[in-house]
Amino acid sequence: MDRSWMFTNRTTDAFEIGVNDFLRQAIAHAGVGNRIYCPCLKCGNKALYNVHEVKGHIFYNGFDTNYQRWIWHGESSSSSTIKNFGVTTVRVPPLVQEADDDDDIFDMMQDVEEEFVDRPDQFEKLLSDAKKPLYDGCPNNYTKLSAIVRLYNLKAANGWSDKSFSDLLVAISDMLPQPNELYTSMYQVKKTMSSLGMGYEKIHACRNDCVLYRKEYKDLECCPVCGVSRWKLEKNKDTNKKSVPAKVIWYIPPISRFRRLFRNNTHAKNLTWLATGRIKDGMLRHPADAPQWKTIDILYSEFGKDSRNLQLGLAADGMNPHSNQSTSYSTWPVILVNYNLPPHLCMKRKFVMLTMLISGPKQPGNDIDVFLAPLVEDLKLLWEEGVECFDGYRNETFNLRATLLWTINDFPAYGNLSGYSIKGYKACPICGNDTCSERLKHGKKICYMGHRRFLPQAHQFRKQRKKFNGRPKHEKASQPLTGV
Repeated sequence: MDRSWMFTNRTTDAFEIGVNDFLRQAIAHAGVGNRIYCPCLKCGNKALYNVHEVKGHIFYNGFDTNYQRWIWHGESSSSSTIKNFGVTTVRVPPLVQEADDDDDIFDMMQDVEEEFVDRPDQFEKLLSDAKKPLYDGCPNNYTKLSAIVRLYNLKAANGWSDKSFSDLLVAISDMLPQPNELYTSMYQVKKTMSSLGMGYEKIHACRNDCVLYRKEYKDLECCPVCGVSRWKLEKNKDTNKKSVPAKVIWYIPPISRFRRLFRNNTHAKNLTWLATGRIKDGMLRHPADAPQWKTIDILYSEFGKDSRNLQLGLAADGMNPHSNQSTSYSTWPVILVNYNLPPHLCMKRKFVMLTMLISGPKQPGNDIDVFLAPLVEDLKLLWEEGVECFDGYRNETFNLRATLLWTINDFPAYGNLSGYSIKGYKACPICGNDTCSERLKHGKKICYMGHRRFLPQAHQFRKQRKKFNGRPKHEKASQPLTGV
């Protein structure tokens, strides 16, 4: 369908005829009180008005330039392309006008629409819930879906249990005018929210941290390395509990979330902040000003040319989820930090990506590389080949690539992630074989007394003996590693 009239002169007959056709379709799918969402540039389908007010808004403000498939006014979401300006183009995600932390329900539906290409019926149901008022005459435009999303966010922020949340839903439903559309059980809420969220994988692991049961090991019953059963043992018995794995990790692939970020107009613009908004005055204001970042841009110039290519950091450390230090249970979250965003956004909770949870009765230790294998494969794909991604700000498809700049961790976790020995005579990862160390005769521990070699050659501390280890220090400092 040719909709080039939407963006022509608003005083022409073609524009008026097109608006009237649009309004007839919208009225046929109007909600309570014959009010419809206003698609003008100012409202962006975020407010309900009567038909006459909507028509006035359209002629005064014009159509939202990214609203080219009328999904909020009765058009099916199953078609994948539209005709615009005489050419056929890929669907353009609607403009997101707000940049605060609480994206409204319309932005969320528009961002996830592309993920329902193979499930149009499910998207139509969600779209219907997003339009359906919570009850007749509900103020503040609360709908069945927006109310659930709001309450579920409160549950997550305050740590409510599933049972308490179900009881709260029942109580609120009883308080609201009858009939109302509010869900009354946590099961119904989870079923809806899971369709909106990103997918995750539950991967079985050997209880001795030997392998993950994936790829060629997917159907094995026992570990190919140590021979231990994949399944838990029955209590006080020697038989296995089939379907109850001995150890499980949760993996949340980051690639699909990167794609969703770029489909959002505002987020896609923020992800190119390094090229458009960063102050470049030689001061160290952002990791992009660091020599490591600049070295990557120089060595891999093709990667550095596109400001949309992502520079990531990986943070990992152990924690006790129950806040009880005596409990012998460990959880390791693995998190990706996106440094393409402005400083005030890159550490916000909505942009810090949890990619993996490694849990068990003991820490993974040096075997953490076994668990990180799925994440490493995705990061290698992003670095070596890239993935196709749609830029909602520039309205174009591009090849998205990413690199891992560094890891963020304490010293013991550094040893686990890098495989470097952080104990013994050569424990310093900077000095390596030049580490100055000695074993205390009575304390039976290794100490590191070579810090004076980093002082200037003429410094008085280099010659002092009694205040240190009884010997002067004349050696030069080791050359710092470049990472190249």
